[in-house]
Amino acid sequence: MEENTVELFDYFRVIWKRKILIIVVTLVCIVVGVVVVVMKSRVKLPVTYRAIAVVKIGQKVVLTQPSGASSPVVYIESPGNLAESIPLKYGVSIKETPGYHLAIKQVGQLSMLELTLTGPDRGVERALKEMVDMLVGEHRRKTKVSLVVYTNYIKKLEADVEMFEENIAVINASINEIKRRERMYLEKMVTAGTETKEEERRSNPSSFLNMLYLRAIDRERDLSKSRERLRNTQYQLIVHHTTIGSFEEHNTEMIGEIKTTVVKPGKDTGHTIIVAGVAGLIMSLFIAFF
Repeated sequence: MEENTVELFDYFRVIWKRKILIIVVTLVCIVVGVVVVVMKSRVKLPVTYRAIAVVKIGQKVVLTQPSGASSPVVYIESPGNLAESIPLKYGVSIKETPGYHLAIKQVGQLSMLELTLTGPDRGVERALKEMVDMLVGEHRRKTKVSLVVYTNYIKKLEADVEMFEENIAVINASINEIKRRERMYLEKMVTAGTETKEEERRSNPSSFLNMLYLRAIDRERDLSKSRERLRNTQYQLIVHHTTIGSFEEHNTEMIGEIKTTVVKPGKDTGHTIIVAGVAGLIMSLFIAFF
């Protein structure tokens, strides 16, 4: 303990003895740091321009099951795939421009992408707008094609509804005719007590009535199936008309306007002076002990 204390006092004694040297060297280094800061301030450093655009991904209709009750509405492309494909498909001119850098990220869990283009001039805004316009144009063409297919499918369903309604009308007329013949046959049996020509060709007097009854049952079964198909098709039409009615609101579009900012390089003068002072202090202590 005594030896360590003596050595520590020796260090302090050396520092106190060489204090002028330490102060002078430290001050010289601080002055050098100030000179460096002044020289950097006179140099005009290049600025960076940054343009930011937010794009909402549109949707399209995919008829995976034409006979289903509804058609799925899906995004034209997933945000993850778009983040990788946009630079390859639409960023050719940006890659050819030196100093331009494109960054794409998804906005949270939403179907939105934030596109950031940085470069040495104000052309970043124009280049980013051209790329976004190309993306929006292609997506809207895909949406339009899917809507054409979707509209044709709706027209087919409407034609099916008309066909079912006509079939139902025909079946109803057939059932009414069978019932009319039953009534006429019964009236003749009650009033005249004679047999019709159809009965004369049969051994059983009630066979004609049984035939009419079975035919009426078959037609009513057909009527029930046609009505069920008509209800299902009408329900599909309601769902599809509702979907296509609000579908125009889900096109790919840019949210707001492109925001352009100027990023100037920072001048950390305080940090430079502090580093110079610390370096001078360490150098002076080394010289003093040496």
